[in-house]
Amino acid sequence: MKALLKGLGIVFVLMVAGLTVAVTAPQIGLWVGLAFLVLPMVALFKPLPQLYLGHRGFSISVAVFVGMMTTLGSVGSNADNQKMAELRATDPTAYLAALETRNKTKWLAELEELAPERFAVESTKAAEAEKARNAEADAAEAARAAEQERAAAQKKAEAEAARQADQDAKVQAYVEQLDREIASMPGVSAAKYTSDVPSINTGLILLGTWALLYEEGGKLPLTDEARAKREQFRRLLVNKQVQFLPALRDAYGPAMRQQLWEADGSARTIGAGYKTVEFVSVAFARNANIKQIHTDIREYLMMLRFTRAQYKWIREASEFSYYQMEVPKDSDIVKWESGARWRVLE
Repeated sequence: MKALLKGLGIVFVLMVAGLTVAVTAPQIGLWVGLAFLVLPMVALFKPLPQLYLGHRGFSISVAVFVGMMTTLGSVGSNADNQKMAELRATDPTAYLAALETRNKTKWLAELEELAPERFAVESTKAAEAEKARNAEADAAEAARAAEQERAAAQKKAEAEAARQADQDAKVQAYVEQLDREIASMPGVSAAKYTSDVPSINTGLILLGTWALLYEEGGKLPLTDEARAKREQFRRLLVNKQVQFLPALRDAYGPAMRQQLWEADGSARTIGAGYKTVEFVSVAFARNANIKQIHTDIREYLMMLRFTRAQYKWIREASEFSYYQMEVPKDSDIVKWESGARWRVLE
């Protein structure tokens, strides 16, 4: 079955090729057709396997469908060409009419030679038709480009509208949050966050949260009214920081005394605004211990805005180690970053 299908495929391809030659070059097609007719007939009596004509059925198929069809096609094409040649010589008008329906390109070439005036008219018509087609194509392309531009503009406008709506929603949510904080801040007391170290930590977190809320407004396209409300919030926040931070520092000493009691240590905060914190422990007789503990708590002390940390091995020691720390003012709204770095928010 596979061999049969393969043979039929070969015969079909040869037939198409032969007919193509018969139409385009009848003289050559005639010789090709005779070759495909004679050789398979010879192979019926003496197989020619070197030419793939070793099977009788295949040889007959090649002779009939390739040789005979190509030969007949070539003869027909020759006859038609002869007829057209005679018609060209005897009746050019009829020849051109017949040729026009068969081969438009050849007809136009013959028209130039046999009917120059008509050729000029047809050439003009063809040029005008081509021009019209080009104009139509240009118009269609311009329309497509205009549509693409319109669609792009619409898409951009929709994206801008969505972005603006999103920004408006964010501004509205921000203003509503400011309103809530402005209403609640006067009732928040620093005394609530001074009982122990975890409470002091909560107070610092609260101040940090307010600072982040203030910073968020700097990234939004606020209206004049919203900016005025943010400025009102800023003034309240500065006042709260000025109240909170000294109170938290003052509470830090007693809170640390509670934690250091079992280790026979103590702590206290001293000076104007309680800006100095002092730790006392026998462990601080070694400088390595002082350096280690200060490294561990330095960032926390700076967030409380202590400017000096002292380390004594006994309270009465006249010589002791201390570290100065550069910190923002209590009234500065800052954003704390890693490594005890900070940035004042304007």
